[in-house]
Amino acid sequence: MEKKKKKSIFKRWWFWLIVIIIIIGAASGGGGEESDKTAEPANSNTSETKADENKKSDNKVEEPKEEPKKEAKDGVLTEEKFNQIKSGMTYEEVKNIIGSEGSVVSESGDKGTEFHTVIYEWETDGIFSNANFTFQGDKLMNKSQIGVTDSSGATVTKEEFDKISNGMTYEQIVEIIGGEGDILSESGNEGDQFHTVIYMYNGEGDLGANANFTFQGGKLQNKTQMGLK
Repeated sequence: MEKKKKKSIFKRWWFWLIVIIIIIGAASGGGGEESDKTAEPANSNTSETKADENKKSDNKVEEPKEEPKKEAKDGVLTEEKFNQIKSGMTYEEVKNIIGSEGSVVSESGDKGTEFHTVIYEWETDGIFSNANFTFQGDKLMNKSQIGVTDSSGATVTKEEFDKISNGMTYEQIVEIIGGEGDILSESGNEGDQFHTVIYMYNGEGDLGANANFTFQGGKLQNKTQMGLK
């Protein structure tokens, strides 16, 4: 009896089916690895970029914003200008300091004579403030203001006011109150016996409480107060 020959494995259909499955699996597996490898650097770069941006954002120091500066209006009387003006100055000198012409409030006597007296006022930079300058014979005899100078932070109490007596110097009063006052009015030349200065202090007490001290020749001549407690 003749033996039946066996078919070669390469001629069997299931062999090639297995081979095709293996090839397809290998192809899909290899492509996935490449895709992953390609994607990784992209993801890495993106994360690094974000990290760098966050780091820069954290390290960024915000520069302080500059507040707009308040521009001084030309020709307006300020506290600084008021303090620069001294008795004995001419109208032209005062006008040059302030930077504008004054308005005549009062005038008496004949021009060119020593008794010709003119009172000028200037626009001020304060609210509800004004200032007058009195000239006689074209020389400044007196300057006075309300609300122009208000830089003194010192306030006076009724107890401090009662400690102050006529004949004291301005320095003694400053020591009692604890600070300087604002010049309300000044006439004459500093150092003269007739040099007269009135200092004003805001007071502690009722609304609008204040105190005024009048010096002549460097000595207290008069004191007044309103609403101190």
